[in-house]
Amino acid sequence: MRTCALIPAFNEAPYIAKVVEGARQYVEEVVVIDDGSTDGTAELARAAGATCLQLPRNCGKASALRAGIDFAREHNFPYLITLDGDGQHLPEDIPVMLRVAEETGADLVIGTRCFDRALMPRSRYFSNIVGSRLASALVGCKIRDSQSGFRLFRLDKLAGAKLRSRFYELEMEILIKMARSGCTIAHAPVRMIYDDGQARSKMKPVRDTVRVCLWSLAFRFLGA
Repeated sequence: MRTCALIPAFNEAPYIAKVVEGARQYVEEVVVIDDGSTDGTAELARAAGATCLQLPRNCGKASALRAGIDFAREHNFPYLITLDGDGQHLPEDIPVMLRVAEETGADLVIGTRCFDRALMPRSRYFSNIVGSRLASALVGCKIRDSQSGFRLFRLDKLAGAKLRSRFYELEMEILIKMARSGCTIAHAPVRMIYDDGQARSKMKPVRDTVRVCLWSLAFRFLGA
């Protein structure tokens, strides 16, 4: 499976090199999309062996990923994996994602975290539960982790999707549009790193979950 890893990153200098070095062991190319960082993220990513695309300013995660998807298309990658640049997603779990894709033939594999209330910040636990239940209702099948940014896609299955998101609702937009077009979905167990119970993610659980839910309804019922 010829695969490209896409890593959107905004001011992730403490983590980005380790993420890139880890991912390079399992995929053909690692692409970091530097979303207007001011801390040297791009230089560190290149030094670690990544191809680095740089946006002129901080445009948001969705814009960064769209730029990465365009790169993957231009370079004829049949598969792509997305993971975060903050070290929360472990590159060592990439082989699990690839194995599930090979075994199931799924068009989309979602890296699914274990939702343990004792390990996750309370706000993130409930935002993930709400988001996953909404996603399951909208796509008509069980979605265990709708907000996971650790995913593997068959790139040709995204060819007809017009991705409009700007922020964290992109994961839900892709999920809904792929499911609506008849794509198959599988789940792979992955781990997630928290520092003293706090996620490194820049996502604001309450605000962004409300935004994701509202956009999800628009993607599903209004054809947005």
